[in-house]
Amino acid sequence: MMGGAGMYEGGRDGRWSQGSRNPLSILITGVVFLIGIGVVFAVGCLFPSVLLVTIILGCLVFVGVTLAIRRFMGTAWAYWYTGPFVAIALIGTVMLAEDVALSQAGELTEVVVVDHEVDVKVEHDSDNPRGRKVYTHTYSLERTDGTPVAEPMIYRGKDGFDDFDEGDAVSVLIDPEGNAPTEPADDVDLPADIGVLVTGLVTSGIVFFICGVVVLLRWTRSPSPRRVR
Repeated sequence: MMGGAGMYEGGRDGRWSQGSRNPLSILITGVVFLIGIGVVFAVGCLFPSVLLVTIILGCLVFVGVTLAIRRFMGTAWAYWYTGPFVAIALIGTVMLAEDVALSQAGELTEVVVVDHEVDVKVEHDSDNPRGRKVYTHTYSLERTDGTPVAEPMIYRGKDGFDDFDEGDAVSVLIDPEGNAPTEPADDVDLPADIGVLVTGLVTSGIVFFICGVVVLLRWTRSPSPRRVR
Protein backbone atom coordinates (compact mmCIF):
# COMPACT_ATOMS: atom_id res chain seq x y z
CA MET A 1 0.00 0.00 0.00
CA MET A 2 2.78 2.40 0.89
CA GLY A 3 4.58 1.61 -2.34
CA GLY A 4 1.41 2.15 -4.34
CA ALA A 5 0.71 5.42 -2.56
CA GLY A 6 4.27 6.58 -3.19
CA MET A 7 4.02 5.74 -6.87
CA TYR A 8 0.66 7.53 -7.06
CA GLU A 9 2.09 10.63 -5.41
CA GLY A 10 5.10 10.48 -7.71
CA GLY A 11 2.75 10.35 -10.65
CA ARG A 12 0.88 13.35 -9.31
CA ASP A 13 4.14 15.31 -8.94
CA GLY A 14 5.12 14.18 -12.40
CA ARG A 15 1.90 15.56 -13.82
CA TRP A 16 2.65 18.90 -12.15
CA SER A 17 6.16 18.99 -13.64
CA GLN A 18 4.92 17.86 -17.04
CA GLY A 19 2.01 20.27 -17.07
CA SER A 20 -1.33 19.90 -18.81
CA ARG A 21 -1.93 17.78 -21.90
CA ASN A 22 -5.25 19.43 -22.70
CA PRO A 23 -4.97 22.31 -25.22
CA LEU A 24 -8.30 23.69 -24.00
CA SER A 25 -6.66 24.61 -20.69
CA ILE A 26 -4.69 27.42 -22.36
CA LEU A 27 -7.71 28.55 -24.38
CA ILE A 28 -9.88 28.71 -21.27
CA THR A 29 -7.16 30.68 -19.44
CA GLY A 30 -7.05 33.17 -22.30
CA VAL A 31 -10.82 33.60 -22.25
CA VAL A 32 -10.81 34.09 -18.47
CA PHE A 33 -8.02 36.65 -18.91
CA LEU A 34 -10.11 38.64 -21.40
CA ILE A 35 -13.13 38.48 -19.10
CA GLY A 36 -10.95 39.72 -16.24
CA ILE A 37 -9.73 42.61 -18.41
CA GLY A 38 -13.35 43.51 -19.15
CA VAL A 39 -14.33 43.41 -15.47
CA VAL A 40 -11.37 45.58 -14.43
CA PHE A 41 -12.19 48.10 -17.17
CA ALA A 42 -15.89 48.21 -16.27
CA VAL A 43 -15.21 48.72 -12.56
CA GLY A 44 -12.63 51.41 -13.33
CA CYS A 45 -15.07 53.28 -15.59
CA LEU A 46 -18.10 52.98 -13.34
CA PHE A 47 -16.33 53.66 -10.04
CA PRO A 48 -13.32 55.90 -10.79
CA SER A 49 -13.24 57.22 -7.23
CA VAL A 50 -12.23 53.78 -5.89
CA LEU A 51 -9.09 53.34 -7.94
CA LEU A 52 -7.61 51.06 -5.29
CA VAL A 53 -10.40 48.52 -5.84
CA THR A 54 -9.67 48.50 -9.57
CA ILE A 55 -5.98 47.95 -8.90
CA ILE A 56 -6.73 45.10 -6.49
CA LEU A 57 -8.97 43.42 -9.08
CA GLY A 58 -6.20 43.77 -11.63
CA CYS A 59 -3.73 42.15 -9.22
CA LEU A 60 -6.12 39.24 -8.63
CA VAL A 61 -6.46 38.67 -12.38
CA PHE A 62 -2.69 38.81 -12.75
CA VAL A 63 -2.09 36.26 -10.00
CA GLY A 64 -4.80 33.94 -11.27
CA VAL A 65 -3.62 33.95 -14.89
CA THR A 66 0.07 33.52 -14.12
CA LEU A 67 -0.60 30.70 -11.65
CA ALA A 68 -2.82 28.95 -14.19
CA ILE A 69 -0.16 29.17 -16.92
CA ARG A 70 2.44 27.94 -14.44
CA ARG A 71 0.23 24.97 -13.63
CA PHE A 72 -0.57 24.08 -17.22
CA MET A 73 2.96 24.57 -18.57
CA GLY A 74 4.57 22.73 -15.66
CA THR A 75 7.55 25.07 -15.29
CA ALA A 76 8.33 28.09 -13.10
CA TRP A 77 9.66 29.85 -16.20
CA ALA A 78 6.01 30.42 -17.10
CA TYR A 79 5.96 33.25 -14.56
CA TRP A 80 8.69 35.09 -16.47
CA TYR A 81 7.43 34.73 -20.01
CA THR A 82 3.77 35.33 -19.09
CA GLY A 83 3.78 37.77 -16.17
CA PRO A 84 5.31 40.87 -17.83
CA PHE A 85 2.90 40.86 -20.78
CA VAL A 86 -0.16 40.16 -18.64
CA ALA A 87 0.93 42.98 -16.33
CA ILE A 88 1.26 45.41 -19.27
CA ALA A 89 -2.28 44.61 -20.41
CA LEU A 90 -3.71 45.09 -16.92
CA ILE A 91 -1.80 48.34 -16.31
CA GLY A 92 -3.11 49.65 -19.62
CA THR A 93 -6.63 48.62 -18.63
CA VAL A 94 -6.50 50.48 -15.31
CA MET A 95 -5.01 53.59 -16.94
CA LEU A 96 -7.55 53.60 -19.78
CA ALA A 97 -10.53 53.04 -17.47
CA GLU A 98 -9.51 55.95 -15.22
CA ASP A 99 -8.90 58.33 -18.13
CA VAL A 100 -12.10 57.32 -19.95
CA ALA A 101 -14.15 57.98 -16.83
CA LEU A 102 -12.49 61.35 -16.30
CA SER A 103 -12.70 62.42 -19.96
CA GLN A 104 -16.45 61.64 -19.99
CA ALA A 105 -17.34 63.24 -16.66
CA GLY A 106 -14.65 65.88 -16.32
CA GLU A 107 -14.93 69.50 -17.33
CA LEU A 108 -11.84 71.27 -18.67
CA THR A 109 -11.20 74.11 -16.25
CA GLU A 110 -8.49 76.71 -15.78
CA VAL A 111 -7.42 76.82 -12.13
CA VAL A 112 -4.73 78.27 -9.91
CA VAL A 113 -2.78 76.26 -7.34
CA VAL A 114 -3.35 78.06 -4.05
CA ASP A 115 -1.70 75.56 -1.70
CA HIS A 116 0.67 72.61 -1.98
CA GLU A 117 1.05 70.31 1.01
CA VAL A 118 3.32 67.27 1.27
CA ASP A 119 2.51 64.52 3.77
CA VAL A 120 5.30 62.06 4.53
CA LYS A 121 4.60 58.79 6.34
CA VAL A 122 6.96 55.94 7.19
CA GLU A 123 5.60 52.46 6.51
CA HIS A 124 7.25 49.39 8.00
CA ASP A 125 7.08 45.87 6.64
CA SER A 126 9.00 42.60 6.87
CA ASP A 127 11.07 43.36 3.77
CA ASN A 128 12.14 46.78 5.04
CA PRO A 129 12.28 46.91 8.87
CA ARG A 130 13.63 50.44 8.80
CA GLY A 131 10.57 51.55 6.91
CA ARG A 132 10.06 53.42 3.67
CA LYS A 133 8.79 56.93 3.16
CA VAL A 134 5.45 57.39 1.43
CA TYR A 135 4.82 60.84 -0.04
CA THR A 136 1.38 62.32 -0.69
CA HIS A 137 1.13 65.69 -2.43
CA THR A 138 -2.14 67.61 -2.06
CA TYR A 139 -2.77 70.58 -4.36
CA SER A 140 -5.62 72.90 -3.33
CA LEU A 141 -7.13 74.70 -6.30
CA GLU A 142 -9.39 77.61 -7.13
CA ARG A 143 -10.89 78.81 -10.39
CA THR A 144 -9.65 81.95 -12.05
CA ASP A 145 -12.66 83.84 -10.64
CA GLY A 146 -11.60 82.90 -7.10
CA THR A 147 -14.12 80.10 -6.56
CA PRO A 148 -12.51 77.22 -4.64
CA VAL A 149 -12.44 73.73 -6.18
CA ALA A 150 -13.90 71.13 -3.82
CA GLU A 151 -11.71 68.25 -4.95
CA PRO A 152 -7.94 68.85 -4.68
CA MET A 153 -5.40 67.16 -6.90
CA ILE A 154 -3.64 64.27 -5.21
CA TYR A 155 -0.28 62.86 -6.24
CA ARG A 156 1.25 59.88 -4.48
CA GLY A 157 4.98 59.87 -5.08
CA LYS A 158 8.15 61.61 -4.01
CA ASP A 159 8.38 64.50 -6.48
CA GLY A 160 4.73 65.40 -7.13
CA PHE A 161 3.45 66.86 -10.39
CA ASP A 162 6.16 68.39 -12.56
CA ASP A 163 6.27 72.18 -12.45
CA PHE A 164 3.14 72.45 -10.28
CA ASP A 165 3.39 74.70 -7.25
CA GLU A 166 1.61 77.53 -5.47
CA GLY A 167 0.57 80.34 -7.81
CA ASP A 168 0.77 78.27 -11.00
CA ALA A 169 -2.15 78.37 -13.45
CA VAL A 170 -2.96 74.95 -14.89
CA SER A 171 -5.66 73.23 -16.95
CA VAL A 172 -7.42 70.38 -15.15
CA LEU A 173 -10.38 68.07 -15.63
CA ILE A 174 -12.91 68.35 -12.80
CA ASP A 175 -15.86 66.00 -12.29
CA PRO A 176 -18.78 68.15 -11.05
CA GLU A 177 -20.25 65.11 -9.30
CA GLY A 178 -17.00 64.38 -7.48
CA ASN A 179 -16.92 60.74 -8.60
CA ALA A 180 -13.68 61.01 -10.59
CA PRO A 181 -10.48 62.51 -9.18
CA THR A 182 -9.29 65.91 -10.36
CA GLU A 183 -6.42 65.44 -12.80
CA PRO A 184 -4.20 67.67 -14.97
CA ALA A 185 -5.63 67.76 -18.47
CA ASP A 186 -2.25 66.88 -19.99
CA ASP A 187 -2.15 63.63 -17.98
CA VAL A 188 -5.29 62.27 -19.66
CA ASP A 189 -3.88 60.61 -22.78
CA LEU A 190 -6.33 58.07 -24.21
CA PRO A 191 -4.22 57.12 -27.27
CA ALA A 192 -1.25 56.31 -25.03
CA ASP A 193 -3.46 54.24 -22.71
CA ILE A 194 -4.91 52.34 -25.66
CA GLY A 195 -1.40 51.75 -26.99
CA VAL A 196 -0.29 50.20 -23.67
CA LEU A 197 -3.41 48.02 -23.51
CA VAL A 198 -3.14 46.83 -27.11
CA THR A 199 0.56 46.07 -26.67
CA GLY A 200 -0.20 43.98 -23.59
CA LEU A 201 -3.08 42.14 -25.25
CA VAL A 202 -1.14 41.36 -28.44
CA THR A 203 1.97 40.15 -26.63
CA SER A 204 -0.12 38.15 -24.16
CA GLY A 205 -2.02 36.62 -27.07
CA ILE A 206 1.26 35.55 -28.69
CA VAL A 207 2.41 33.96 -25.43
CA PHE A 208 -0.92 32.14 -24.99
CA PHE A 209 -0.73 30.90 -28.59
CA ILE A 210 2.79 29.53 -28.12
CA CYS A 211 1.76 27.88 -24.85
CA GLY A 212 -1.23 26.35 -26.59
CA VAL A 213 0.98 24.92 -29.32
CA VAL A 214 3.33 23.43 -26.73
CA VAL A 215 0.45 21.81 -24.85
CA LEU A 216 -1.03 20.53 -28.11
CA LEU A 217 2.27 18.90 -29.08
CA ARG A 218 2.53 17.42 -25.60
CA TRP A 219 -0.98 16.01 -25.99
CA THR A 220 -0.36 14.47 -29.39
CA ARG A 221 3.11 13.03 -28.71
CA SER A 222 2.94 11.88 -25.10
CA PRO A 223 0.93 8.95 -23.74
CA SER A 224 -1.73 9.68 -21.16
CA PRO A 225 -0.54 9.24 -17.57
CA ARG A 226 -1.83 6.09 -15.90
CA ARG A 227 -2.36 5.52 -12.22
CA VAL A 228 -0.22 2.66 -10.91
CA ARG A 229 -2.13 0.21 -8.72
